[in-house]
Amino acid sequence: MANLEDPQALYDLRTENRQFKDMVGALRDELERMRISEQERVQQVLAEAKDENDQLKKSIAALRDELERQQIQCEEKCHALEQAARGEAEQLQEMIRMLRDKLETYEKK
Repeated sequence: MANLEDPQALYDLRTENRQFKDMVGALRDELERMRISEQERVQQVLAEAKDENDQLKKSIAALRDELERQQIQCEEKCHALEQAARGEAEQLQEMIRMLRDKLETYEKK
């Protein structure tokens, strides 16, 4: 251990102490810069994740709208086919009646 009565030893200790304080201050500053940098990176990642989520929500909404539109079109086509089938069945039934009537008329002669 250094002799505290020796002025040079005391000066050396004070110099070393000041250097340590400066080093601690520099390390604190660097740690603070790293913390701020990390917070900025976290904020950036969160913002990117939010943007991606927003884009995915928009895509989901667009796909849902398209699916609903296609379902409506499908239902409309089904209704049109049902109506066409009913109309055709009615025409066939009317044709059958007419042919029966003709056949009955022909058989009566």
